[in-house]
Amino acid sequence: MIDVDYYSFRQLFKKATDLGGRIEKRDRTRWDAYIKAHNINEVGAIAIASNRFDAPQTVIIDLGGEDDGLYVFSDIEEGCLHLIYQAPPASPSST
Repeated sequence: MIDVDYYSFRQLFKKATDLGGRIEKRDRTRWDAYIKAHNINEVGAIAIASNRFDAPQTVIIDLGGEDDGLYVFSDIEEGCLHLIYQAPPASPSST
């Protein structure tokens, strides 16, 4: 998880809202499909954020760009974390 400038996140959040790319947890069908398709460890991300924020909120941004993904944020504390997917290292091929 990486820190994201809160105000930059709010701009991205508004853009995603305007373009229909914001997925909230209450939209279970889209939420679950995105989590599964991108192999996101939602529980782990929230646990990390809970150590940082008192009342973290989650949202998925899905606009088809590099800023897409799971964000955990706090409006009260004006902070935001973005879960960055890191592919596992390639295993050496057997020869």
